[in-house]
This record gives sequence, C-alpha cells and structure tokens, in this order.
Amino acid sequence: MAKLKYIILGGIAIIHLLVLGFMVMTPDKEKQQAAGKTATEAGAPAVPLSPPEPAGSLFTPYAPDYFTVSSRPLPKTIEKRTGEISAGAVVDLTSRTVYWGKHLLQAYPMASMTKMMTALLVVETLHESEGRLSLETPVRVTVAASKIGGRQVWLDPRESLTIDELLKCVLIRSANDCAYLLGEFLGGSESVFVARMNERAKELGCRQFIFYNTHGLPDNGRENLGSPAELAFLAGVLMDIPEIVRWTTVRRDAIREDRKIFYLDTTNSLLGRCPGVNGMKTGMTNKAGHCITVTCERDGRRLVVVVMGAANGKSRDALARDLLEWGYAQQ
Repeated sequence: MAKLKYIILGGIAIIHLLVLGFMVMTPDKEKQQAAGKTATEAGAPAVPLSPPEPAGSLFTPYAPDYFTVSSRPLPKTIEKRTGEISAGAVVDLTSRTVYWGKHLLQAYPMASMTKMMTALLVVETLHESEGRLSLETPVRVTVAASKIGGRQVWLDPRESLTIDELLKCVLIRSANDCAYLLGEFLGGSESVFVARMNERAKELGCRQFIFYNTHGLPDNGRENLGSPAELAFLAGVLMDIPEIVRWTTVRRDAIREDRKIFYLDTTNSLLGRCPGVNGMKTGMTNKAGHCITVTCERDGRRLVVVVMGAANGKSRDALARDLLEWGYAQQ
C-alpha cells in the first residue's frame, strides 16, 4: 500500500509539473505567434487604407449631365483673363453646379494633371491586392524609371522606396520618374497600367480622358487629354481618399532622410495661401501650357477650379485663386 501511495503521489507531482510547464511555455508561444503576425503585417500602412470605394455622394459615375450648368457672369477683370486660357471651370462639388465653364466638355492636353488618375489607380490597386501590397511595400527602382525626364527626384536603380514615398513624390513634387515606377511596378509594365487607367476612366463614366503614360509628359508627340468637367469630377473623387489628400495638402516634405535628404516642395502655390485649399494637381507642357486643378473646402462647401492653357504659372495661379474666391461668393 505504501508503495502504491508513493506511486500515486509521484504521478500527481508529474501532472502538476506538466501543467506548470505548459502555463510557463504558453506566453512564449503566444509571443512567437504575435511576433509572426507582426512580421507578416510589417507592410501595414501607417495610415489606414480608405474604404474600397471613396465615401460620399460624389462617387457616382460621371455623365455629361452629372453637373448642372448654371453659368454666372464673371467680373470683367476676371472674364478678360479667362480669354487667355484654353479651357476651365468653376464647379461646386457640393451641389454639383458649374458656375462658369469654358470648353467644359472638350478635351485638352492636361500634362501632369494626368497624375490624378495615376494616384487613384495606385490606391485602388492596393485595395484590390487584399493585403499583398500596402503603402509600406518597398519598390526597387528600375533603370527605365531612372531615365524618365522632366520634373523628378532622380531615382537611382540602387535604391528602393515604399509605395507611399513614391506616391508622396508624385503628389507633392509631381515627380515623373516616381509616377512611371509606380505604374511599372503595379501593372507589371507601364503600358499595362496605362491601359488600366484608360479602362478605369471609362468605368467612371469619363469619356474624354486619354492616357498615353502615367506622368503626362509628351509621348512621341501625343499628349494625355482631359476635359475641365471630367477633371473636376476626378478631383472630387480624390478628395474622399485619405491616402491621397494626406499628400496633396502638404507644402513640403522629404525622402531619403537616412541618407542625403531630398526635399519635396509642392507645385501648388495656392496651398497655405488660399484658405481651404487642399489640392490637387498642377501641370505644364509646351502644348498643354500651364494647368491646374485646385480643390478647396470652406464653410461646408467643396469647390474645384480648373485652368488649362495659361501662359505661365503666375497668371495661372492668380486666375485660379480669383475664380475660387468668386465661386465661393456664388449661392
């Protein structure tokens, strides 16, 4: 009996030791699982991705009658200056009303305003990847991207930047090399991505957009095209996407902070100088002239002004600002 008693007590002790060991080891296992989860999600964006489709009533497919045209007479001083541009519009996005337009539905060269569609498709591609890609996904610079001319950040094939860094360069500095690299990386080739840009434009109901590349530079004599009305619509869609507005509202930022820092200065001089302005994109080529699509949110109203074909950046920005202030005076 005594021997049996010791056997039973010994068995109980072993069971206790096993239970204690399991309790001690479990936290380590949980830590390992947590560490594995963190490693898997290391590419999660610092800023949460917006909803798969932009929130808000504006995201209804565009059509020629999407906006109500309610033309108002411009002040003579402003009207005279609008005669010096190719096309333009003053649009109240809140009420979907066009207060003023010139060649509203006609397509004109739009230069770097192209990058508005590029940015939209970048963010939508991240959503569609179902977690495979994020804003923090690194992108290795290609030789082809490093050779894109015009305004750029001088990408080096020896470096990598995250998708968010590239998007920042596109939306703040209007970097052509970064726009090309994003299209090349996300599409497998820039041509595939550009085909998707044209397809997406039609899905949105925008029939005047024609894209030959992701950045807006002349393409073998061809220019990317867009109409004032469709540019205003697209700007309204982008205003509801946090990943985009996060950068269109910034006047200065930087990349390569851990190396030789490179500062990104906005091409939109109305930021910080005109109340409520939060974007959106400028552009310039010889054929397009100086262009801007400027968005503003003030007193519960969203307005967008499009100016295409101005003689220079100074006159473009001055006219855009005056049209914006005039637009907010309309009821």
